Amino acid sequence: MMYRSAAVFGFNEYSRQIAYQVRNIYQDFALFVISEEEKKAAIQAGFLVEMFDLSEDWHGIEQKFDVKNLIVFCALPNDAENVFLTISLRATFDKLNIVALAQDNESAIKMKSAGANKVLPSLQLAANVISDMLEKPVVTKVLHDVLFEDSSLNVVEIEVTRHSSFVGKRLHEIHFKSQYDVILLAIVDHEMGTTFSFASKGHNHHIDAGDVLVVIGYQDKLNTLIDAVRRRHV
Repeated sequence: MMYRSAAVFGFNEYSRQIAYQVRNIYQDFALFVISEEEKKAAIQAGFLVEMFDLSEDWHGIEQKFDVKNLIVFCALPNDAENVFLTISLRATFDKLNIVALAQDNESAIKMKSAGANKVLPSLQLAANVISDMLEKPVVTKVLHDVLFEDSSLNVVEIEVTRHSSFVGKRLHEIHFKSQYDVILLAIVDHEMGTTFSFASKGHNHHIDAGDVLVVIGYQDKLNTLIDAVRRRHV
């Protein structure tokens, strides 16, 4: 299902990239901010904004959007606030499609329990992925569908452990598509901190312990790859 309207809650490094992307894809778009600082930054970035607080009567959204055709991004910088926002929206709108952001896997579990349809972990990495994707309009729509529209697809980050059978191999030696039926989007080189490169640029990358693979696929296929990555080298 392609939603006609989108609303983003929060304006920070990650939600800024989501807002830039989705405002031109959806027929109707709204950006809600929680502080004067966010409001000022959003206006300077060229957005029309509305203030909100976490005690809102969310039924006001129904005056702006057809909720059945609305996708909402809970992108506040504080995970506890994001959980509260997700719970509040879900309690008011049973059918609302909610995408929530989480700083780590523990928070991602909480977001799911709070009622989010999809959770995107590791804000900084995902922000960089989306930011770079914006420079590649041919694949922007594909990434958008994977992240936000098709709830059966997921993006995960898999850290290569010290004893992994993947250590010492080069990316081109691992057949992610043919063997695991997933797509490798990017790899984070642990020696370069959070710097990552798209898989197409890192074809000859030598995999080391601590590297992180950013992969897109269906959950059962991802689980197979995760097991393979965690398998000890013999």
